Amino acid sequence: MEQNKVSRTERKKEETRKRIIAAAMDLFNKQGVDQTTVEQIAEEADINKGTIYNHFSAKEDIICEHVQQIIREQGPEVISQLLQLPDTRSRLIAALHKSMEWMHIELNKDIYEKYYTYRMRVSAQNIRDRDLSKSSGFKDVLTAIIDRGKETGEIRRDMPSLVLAHHLETYHCMMALYWLIMPDTFSVNKIIEENVDLFLNGAKKQGE
Repeated sequence: MEQNKVSRTERKKEETRKRIIAAAMDLFNKQGVDQTTVEQIAEEADINKGTIYNHFSAKEDIICEHVQQIIREQGPEVISQLLQLPDTRSRLIAALHKSMEWMHIELNKDIYEKYYTYRMRVSAQNIRDRDLSKSSGFKDVLTAIIDRGKETGEIRRDMPSLVLAHHLETYHCMMALYWLIMPDTFSVNKIIEENVDLFLNGAKKQGE
């Protein structure tokens, strides 16, 4: 009986979180993150303002959870599809494009910028606390591709796949952020391909 009570409580909390996320993301897309207040989110979700702070410490936390939900739901199927591509380079390029699709970068650049700016700001504290809860989960997708690349001999085996995935994701985030700030200076396709080539080949001179 006690276990059922706990399960009902957890389900109710999860339903509330989802309602907050849905209301917030709808408002963020319509009027922007900065223009959306916690009071508006509470009204849209039909809950008390304090309830939001019981679940999220900041508006950016809501965006992080939204991204995590998408990747949790779609990640396994995406990994399966990516691993069917012919080589590591094509898999990684497709994965980085998919990450930008997941972040709705073409639909709302404001949300994407707020998301990564916030993640970069809190990442040092998360590392100190050994708290990976703010991770999007995208590293899991990259790690699966890198593991396959090791199996086929395309990627070195002397470094952990998770470390390699972290390096690739970090650089990708920075380049995507630059593109958001200066879209006329960067081509999305070009920065993704250059990022993957630098990751796979290093900075050595071509032909060596």
